[in-house]
Amino acid sequence: MANHPIAEIDHLLTYVRDLDAAASLFHRMGFTLSPISRIEPMGISNHLVLMQPQSEGFANYIELMASHDRSRLPPAMARTLSGEQGVKSMVLGARDAAAAQRVMVAAGFDAGQPVHVRREWVIAPGESVFPEFDVILPVDAPLAFNACRYYDAGLYLRQGWLSHANTAQHFGGVFAVAADPARWRDSFSGLFASGQHLRPSPGQVWLDVLSPGDAQARFGTGGALMGAEARYLGYEIVVESIAALRACLEQGKIRHRLDGDIVYIDPEIGFGNLIVFRQRGR
Repeated sequence: MANHPIAEIDHLLTYVRDLDAAASLFHRMGFTLSPISRIEPMGISNHLVLMQPQSEGFANYIELMASHDRSRLPPAMARTLSGEQGVKSMVLGARDAAAAQRVMVAAGFDAGQPVHVRREWVIAPGESVFPEFDVILPVDAPLAFNACRYYDAGLYLRQGWLSHANTAQHFGGVFAVAADPARWRDSFSGLFASGQHLRPSPGQVWLDVLSPGDAQARFGTGGALMGAEARYLGYEIVVESIAALRACLEQGKIRHRLDGDIVYIDPEIGFGNLIVFRQRGR
């Protein structure tokens, strides 16, 4: 809905234990990464894999996040950056963070009040920018999510960061598995005010919740819930050329599977994430 405070699935917060190793993998897959950023007050470090935004005023990226000082982590982030590696929170793009928080609470989620943040982001020696945003920390749920309202999304959209040797265009959606997929589809359809219940989406990027059996049948891996009620499985990235992608994977010596026009990086390679590559228009 055009006036809904939650407008898009903006990015995916993915937890990795070894940020340098994860960055190496993504470089070898043919991605461009933003420079490492250290958020010292929270003890967090990250790299961003930035792609073409799907909705105006927002971004589109995979965030690789690790903790370099766990003693500084806020409780919500301590929960997020622990346990198995992989997608830990689906970050929703909000037009108005306070209104988004009210929508979350009305949908039955225990969402905290937004926090306003302005911080220095060193992007090159002697060059800093100062992103400013309102953020709601991750909701403690089996499929955790949070929200962010940018004050200048353009800071994330530097052309050099959006161009990738593997021709990645955008991440198109996130996959999850659940014991009761219909429950989670309905829950997020309501949260997003989405008329699409099979793949609910607040904008262009979708959430696809599958049963363990359906996930195993479709992807050939990753169907187990591992004792959880629901969990994120991975995400889909749309590329301009599967041939260019495969050339990068071969050069980087990245083990992958090919099924027709679809390329899969399995979770044991992708730091806990199933990464599905699809060529645009197919």
